[in-house]
Amino acid sequence: MITVDLTVLDTGFCTARASLVAEGTGWREIRCHATAFVLQHPQRGTCLFDTGYAPRLLDAFAHWPDRLYKYATPTTLGRSVVQQLHDRGIAASAVRTVILSHLHADHVAGLRDFPQASIALSRAAFMQQQSVSGFGAVRRGVLQSLFPNDVAARSSPIDGFTHGSISHLGPTYDLFGDGTVQLMLLPGHARGQLGAFVRTAGGDVLLCADGAWTSQAYREQRGPHWLATAIQDNMSEHAATLRALHAFNRARPDVPILPTHCPETLAWVHRP
Repeated sequence: MITVDLTVLDTGFCTARASLVAEGTGWREIRCHATAFVLQHPQRGTCLFDTGYAPRLLDAFAHWPDRLYKYATPTTLGRSVVQQLHDRGIAASAVRTVILSHLHADHVAGLRDFPQASIALSRAAFMQQQSVSGFGAVRRGVLQSLFPNDVAARSSPIDGFTHGSISHLGPTYDLFGDGTVQLMLLPGHARGQLGAFVRTAGGDVLLCADGAWTSQAYREQRGPHWLATAIQDNMSEHAATLRALHAFNRARPDVPILPTHCPETLAWVHRP
């Protein structure tokens, strides 16, 4: 059975209040880390699930209206994905596929660092990237300067989720045709958001992107505070996704669920 190696990379963090992320958890300041995931496939090579923060984000912050994103998400950059791959002896040119869970800046800021990679994203996310601009784009968390000029030519928009279903998570798209990376829609937080069910040698793992901002959120079904409504695509769909993650966790407690921004996701790197 083919499996992939999964590595979690931390590219920095933004700060927020706990109850904005998961309602009813207090108003202390917390760090929402921008993680990206490296998937090493034995035949398909290096694949990324999101690209995290990168220094190019600071260039975007220098211009209006993109700088509004800076004020909404106070950001501290870490080492970018391309830098961390270099540390591991992996060249940017070795990255053959980048999966974008969704288009928010903390998930795509490093995209331009991988000019030879094909881009996998949902059809809904692709159509949004192609159609929004100016303040309307920033309102949706999309900073167009972060996307390469040839993004359309390199993208493979996905709209046929017909490769089997995962309990509580719905139908999937088998990215490589071998069951190692199965993509599914986790709507609500962002237009066309994708999650990934990944088969590793150590067992299955679910990358849920921002379907839940923290593990506590899906375990206790704590959605974001109503003040965070402005940055959600559809609050009712987000609540449904949170319920689906909760139900999946109860049905499959053996499968780690890794939200992009949760400290527990970083700790997963160090598990025995």
